[in-house]
Amino acid sequence: MANTEFLVKQAQKGNHEAFIQLITAYEKILFNTANKFLKNQQDVADVMQETILISYRDIHTLKNPNYFHTWIYRILVNNCKKILEKNKRVSYEEFDIPTNDSTDKLELAELISYLSDKYRIPLILYYYNDFSINEISQILELPTGTIKSRLHRGRHLLENKYLNS
Repeated sequence: MANTEFLVKQAQKGNHEAFIQLITAYEKILFNTANKFLKNQQDVADVMQETILISYRDIHTLKNPNYFHTWIYRILVNNCKKILEKNKRVSYEEFDIPTNDSTDKLELAELISYLSDKYRIPLILYYYNDFSINEISQILELPTGTIKSRLHRGRHLLENKYLNS
């Protein structure tokens, strides 16, 4: 955390090497998150490029370096949402869900893909990226109560869909 804070401060002062180190540290988890939202690898590459460009251009606007993690995820999620809206398609990406039965894994991944973005995005951020409710609230720019209700409702929809399939 202290290293990230230092790198962010250096990047904000114009240190290009510090920015490269930040992106290198976050590249894999950003890529994996984009993969969970988007099926098409070209879309993932576009989102990654756009996220890096925006974060490079706007890093000086980040007021608290401790929130870099949340800030860059907000940029990534917003870019993913733009692509999904543009393409108007549902992603059927398989998720890494710990289960003994690969059939259940595929069924759950398919069920999650049928959820609207309203429920799917908070579920992915919470369960697959280990963000707290407060962090998701900051990323999606929604109240924590809304995030809690969307997580609850999303789980309920998954349970109903699973039991009825």
